[in-house]
Amino acid sequence: MSAPTAAEAQALLRVLTKVLCAVAVLALVFTAVNITLFARSRGIPLGIAALLDPMLSLALAAVLFADARLASWGMRPPRWSAALRWFTGIAATLMNTWEAIWPTGQIGWPIHADPARILLHGIPTILLILLTETIAAYRRVVADLLNQIGEADPPAAHSARATDSPDSVADHTEPVGPGPENTNHPYAPTTPAPQTAPGQRLLPQITATMGADAPRTPPMGPDAQPPVNGAANGDLWRRALSLDHAARAVAGRPVSLWKLRSELHIGPTRARQIHTQLLAHHRPAEPADPDPPIGRTRSAT
Repeated sequence: MSAPTAAEAQALLRVLTKVLCAVAVLALVFTAVNITLFARSRGIPLGIAALLDPMLSLALAAVLFADARLASWGMRPPRWSAALRWFTGIAATLMNTWEAIWPTGQIGWPIHADPARILLHGIPTILLILLTETIAAYRRVVADLLNQIGEADPPAAHSARATDSPDSVADHTEPVGPGPENTNHPYAPTTPAPQTAPGQRLLPQITATMGADAPRTPPMGPDAQPPVNGAANGDLWRRALSLDHAARAVAGRPVSLWKLRSELHIGPTRARQIHTQLLAHHRPAEPADPDPPIGRTRSAT
């Protein structure tokens, strides 16, 4: 059985999210009606009774959204998140089944409880509790799968498809020529355009382009490759650097390839180039060689 692709994993996550959200909406509507009727039976005004369930629903929706974002970043939510989910679920269950557990109004051991009503009113709220845990678990699994696909994705496998991406089209639709009007192009290619003369160099244009907006990175090691087609230049580099800082601050590790591809909307080849540049950016600078250069040695002799 072949391993799923990133597109298949994302499509599965979208379908699961839509289905589970539809079930959650139905369960919340059911609990909203029951909780409002329960509050009205205790003499609470309608305006206040109608606010109880929206408070629980908004709290639950907020924690689900935060958990979904954390799961997409490959991080686990804090324990307070699970506590809030379970509190909202248990509170909704009690308000839905209160009259079925204590029909006489006397608090104590439920000797007069109605099991059928408890089952009918308790299933939607229990389903809502399990649904919140299931959504978070599914997102963590799919996020781990996407990270594995991104890390195992060789750049050569998608070299032919990378030229069809919007970023690659943007790189080639406006080639940088020798004229001065194109020296401020945000993604100036590092190789000469086809119409450039063989003896002409574009180094001054690239230097002028990367003047003010280029990141101050330490010298890369011998194994690190420089970015191709200005992948780490300008706004794209700043966004990638902010994603890497956020991942290192929260998870203690560099940003993943899949995160770069999904957040920056770039192809696998460009994402790998930026990932290499980010690793070189955080790599400590090597100590200077105490030996004199070869050229000086020869001149001295």
